[in-house]
Amino acid sequence: MAKVLVTYYSRSGNTRRMAEKIHEGLASINGVDVTLKKVQETTLDDLLEFDGIVMGSPTYFGVMAAQVKNLVDESVKHFGKLVGKVGGVFTSSGGVGGGNETTNLSILQALLIHGMIVQGLQKGNHYGPVSVGAPDEKAQDECLRYGKQVGELTLKLFG
Repeated sequence: MAKVLVTYYSRSGNTRRMAEKIHEGLASINGVDVTLKKVQETTLDDLLEFDGIVMGSPTYFGVMAAQVKNLVDESVKHFGKLVGKVGGVFTSSGGVGGGNETTNLSILQALLIHGMIVQGLQKGNHYGPVSVGAPDEKAQDECLRYGKQVGELTLKLFG
């Protein structure tokens, strides 16, 4: 069974709603065991226990929130031990030009530096799901589809 962690930070609830939809997409794939955790509840050792890790953050000044950055910074403890795991990202922001892409890229940089295999989106927001404000139906559908894609890739590699 492939195991995937969806970890996120959310102040307004928008990023949490995205995380729940990604979780739903992952859970729809037979053979994938998925766990949903707030980033504040995610331990460094959790990163070792999962085959896939999807991180979500609101967009603050075009980058990830400090709470997510803290987990990323602390993850250096396991540098070299996340190589080959599947990774993914998502974000929400207050506006169309609010830095969504740069936020997703800031998290992706960390995953790539860890040697993770990143799942992108061929259609839609290529670096990972994005929501402007509360996730509308289009953003929720993208999160659901992304969860399924991450789950299918993780299952191919670890199932």
